[in-house]
Amino acid sequence: MLGLLLASAPAYASEWWHENDRGCGLIENWRKTNRIADLPGCDGELPKGAPPGEVAMHDAKKLLREAEKLIESDKSAEAEPKIAQATELMNRAPSDPRVHWARGHYAQAIKVLKGKAALAPKLSKLRSSYKAVVDLAGQSKPDGKALGDAINTCVAAFKEVEGAGVDLAMPYELTVGKLRPLKEDLQECEAAKSKVSDTAAKPDETKKPDETKKPDEAKKPAGGSDGGVPREKWVKKLKGDRKKVFEDHADAFPEFEGDPGPKGAAKAAEWKYGSEVFRFKGNKLKKE
Repeated sequence: MLGLLLASAPAYASEWWHENDRGCGLIENWRKTNRIADLPGCDGELPKGAPPGEVAMHDAKKLLREAEKLIESDKSAEAEPKIAQATELMNRAPSDPRVHWARGHYAQAIKVLKGKAALAPKLSKLRSSYKAVVDLAGQSKPDGKALGDAINTCVAAFKEVEGAGVDLAMPYELTVGKLRPLKEDLQECEAAKSKVSDTAAKPDETKKPDETKKPDEAKKPAGGSDGGVPREKWVKKLKGDRKKVFEDHADAFPEFEGDPGPKGAAKAAEWKYGSEVFRFKGNKLKKE
C-alpha cells in the first residue's frame, strides 16, 4: 500500500501545475508569446498543501500579470512596484528544483515587462511609421520618395525604441493579430527598400513634367502623428464620422494638413491612412 502511494505522488504533483483552470502556464507557450498568462507557475487557486516554491511562484506571477495589465493601460509607473515585489518574492523563494528551473523564466518575464513599459510611450509612433511603409509598399506604383522617407522614419522609430532598452527579439503584436518579434517588423521596413529601387528604375510615365507642388504646401505642418496626445483623448475630442473612422483604424493616426493632434484633426478637411483618403464636411464624411 505504501509503495502504491509513493508511486502515485509524483503523478499528482506534476499534474495540477499544468491545469489551465488554475491559471497555470506552459513553457512552450511562454516562449512563443512572452505573455505572463503563459509563464510557468499558476496565478489561480492552488491546491491545499501546495509546495512553498509553487506558492512563491503563484504570488510572483499574480503580481507580474497585474503589472502587465497596468502597462497595457498606459500606467507603467503603477506597474513598477509590482514588478519589484515579484522580483523580491522570487529572490526569497525556496531553492527547490522547480523554482530553480523557473527563476530564469521569471527573470526573462521581468525583463519583458520592463521592455513593454519602455515601449509604451513610443508605440503610437512606431505603429504609424511601420503601417505607412506597409501601405506604400503594397501599392503597385508607390511614390519612390514617399516610400524612401517612410522607410527612414520607420527604421529610426525602431532604433529609438531599441535605444530606450527594448529588446527587438521580444514578441509583440505591432499589427493586431500578428504576433512576432519586433525585429521582424523592422526587417519588413528595411526590405521595402527594394521597392524604392524598382520605382526609381521605372519612373511613372503618366506623370506630367510640370507637375509640382504649390509653394505654400511645403509650409503647412503635416499631421500623421499622435501630436503628443494619448489615443483616448483623441476619442474624446473627435465627433461623428471622424470618431468612427479614427476608431476603425486602431493601429495608426491619420495624416492631414494642419496642427498635429486631435484639435488639428478635428478641423482638417481630409485625412489619409496610407492609400485610404477620407474627406469631411464638419464631422460628417462627404459623399463622393
